[in-house]
Amino acid sequence: MRLMILSASAFLINSPLFAFGQFLEGFPDVPALEAIRAFEGEPVVFDTPAGTVAEATLLLTGTAASAMETYRESLSALGWVCDSPSLALTCQREGNRLTFKSPDIHAKDGRLVLRLEPIS
Repeated sequence: MRLMILSASAFLINSPLFAFGQFLEGFPDVPALEAIRAFEGEPVVFDTPAGTVAEATLLLTGTAASAMETYRESLSALGWVCDSPSLALTCQREGNRLTFKSPDIHAKDGRLVLRLEPIS
């Protein structure tokens, strides 16, 4: 078990996942990737009886498709179970769901809408 944790740690430290060395504001389990230029506006975060709901639009360098693929790989290494239909990426872990969507996944310097919500 310890070897597996050390291996995962080595992978994460050397991946684009920790390029900024931090996680996204309002999304403590979602790493900041190099492809993220900025937030569009402020993230919306609020608590509900079922858990925290947060949503943000990320401005990207590159395509949303590329960012979603990087998130799929990175979040899977952090214990999230992800699927990736062609227009969205959905990941689940410990009663929470992350959804990444984009109006145009192939647009250069695209946008990615990220939503965290409890699974009902």
